[in-house]
Amino acid sequence: MAAPMIVAGAGMAGMAACLALAKEDQPVLWIAPGLSDEAISSDKGRALKDKPGESLAAAAEPLLQSLGLGGCLDDPAHRRVEVTYSSWGGDALLERNRLGMTGRLGYVVHRGMLESNLASAVAHCRMVECLGGSVVAATREADLWRIKVALDQGGEEEVSGGFIIDATGRQAAVSRRFAAMKRQDTLIAAYDFLVQQDEDVEPTQATLIEAVAEGWWYGSLLADGRLALNFYSDPDLLPKGLRHRIEPWQALARRSRYVGRWIESAGFALRDPPSLASAGTTWLEQAVGTGWAAVGDAAAAFDPLSAHGMTTALWTGIEAARAAAQAVDGSDAALATYGDRVQSGITRFLVSRGQVYGRERRFADQPFWRRRLLA
Repeated sequence: MAAPMIVAGAGMAGMAACLALAKEDQPVLWIAPGLSDEAISSDKGRALKDKPGESLAAAAEPLLQSLGLGGCLDDPAHRRVEVTYSSWGGDALLERNRLGMTGRLGYVVHRGMLESNLASAVAHCRMVECLGGSVVAATREADLWRIKVALDQGGEEEVSGGFIIDATGRQAAVSRRFAAMKRQDTLIAAYDFLVQQDEDVEPTQATLIEAVAEGWWYGSLLADGRLALNFYSDPDLLPKGLRHRIEPWQALARRSRYVGRWIESAGFALRDPPSLASAGTTWLEQAVGTGWAAVGDAAAAFDPLSAHGMTTALWTGIEAARAAAQAVDGSDAALATYGDRVQSGITRFLVSRGQVYGRERRFADQPFWRRRLLA
């Protein structure tokens, strides 16, 4: 029996890779923390875990369809984007409405539910074996990988595979051993999910982006009526005690022109300090090598301003899986093409990122914006 393909990592890119490999009739060993049968085959667990990242581009629809999940976006946990507002480069609030656009604006999704759908599909795939744990060592001998796994329940296990796809997120636990990680900035997200306090108010199903002196805000109404709220800045610019005290979080919102007003007028309130998560732009100098490929944030983690994080995760997972299937059959051409396309995407993103940040000149003398104008 042929050695399985190894997919390491619990995120969306890894799950997409598992399903894409299965469609190529490749046996897969999926290694990631928390892969108990209950966690990945039920609606409990993942679906109830809130993570920042709700914007799913319309380009993700054909990717999900290729994995056999074309109908998952019809779930009432998600909604189509109807209208977006932005205050960027000027004080006015500009509107983009779906009715006035020729193409779709994408979706606002419940990320936990979407990941639960993917996990359930993987769990029911006969080509995939699941192993709960984390990769702690990977060595290649001839055409075979020897992988040491720290198991969730304790102890270690050694497994082997013919190819490894690194989907371990920003830590790039496998591929950083073979390629250098580059970093553009230290952007961090302070995020919260607000529950409406005044239910007599019907909030607008909208997404709002607002640039402010210390960074920028993102808010979006979820299908379940909660308000996903993120603030992006650099770690040294965040107010002291933000993670533990509500007052700095409330003060940040009050200093905004539109976000604080939206929170109040729509019947929401900031009741708890936010959580923090890394949101900086990082990428591997190369996303492929002999017998391995990086996908998702392990390959390239983009500034959330791009709003393409989940779509990129799906695309890289699918394309790397297809290329890996050809590589184990003796052809590395598709793998090289995948690596080139990832690098081209990084280059395009960095140019676009500079242009978008460059449009905001109101705060050019502030540290957050000065750093990005000089990058």
